Amino acid sequence: MPRMIRFSDIDDRVLACPGLYELHTRDGVALKVGIGRDLLRRLRVHRASRQSGLRPVGLDDLRLASDPAQVRSKASVLAKHLFFDAEIAPSYDLRAEAGRRQFLEEECRLLIQCCTNLEVARRLEREREQTGRWRYCGRVVVRPVP
Repeated sequence: MPRMIRFSDIDDRVLACPGLYELHTRDGVALKVGIGRDLLRRLRVHRASRQSGLRPVGLDDLRLASDPAQVRSKASVLAKHLFFDAEIAPSYDLRAEAGRRQFLEEECRLLIQCCTNLEVARRLEREREQTGRWRYCGRVVVRPVP
């Protein structure tokens, strides 16, 4: 049975198993659905939201990026989605590692489901993505503050 947890609960409540995760805001906005061969490791990467995982392309400074094509995501496409989404949480600096971490911990919750194997998780992920309710699905887009 899936269970809703905070990012700070990952180490205590997530197993190193294949599975599916859903990321929602506390207000109920469905942000992302994803899978991992090892959910514990995958979610630790998302929680870290490291700046070093986002690489500027053709720029000297990542903070100068104004287009998703100018940033390559080395470890977490979630970090890249958040980096370009000023609209979702204007009171957080999502262009900074610390701001993304704070947003994930304070405003987001995870729904975790261990699966028998990665193929089962992948099938569930596709089914959920097809509902069209996920804010971050596919290409990263710029979402400015309204």
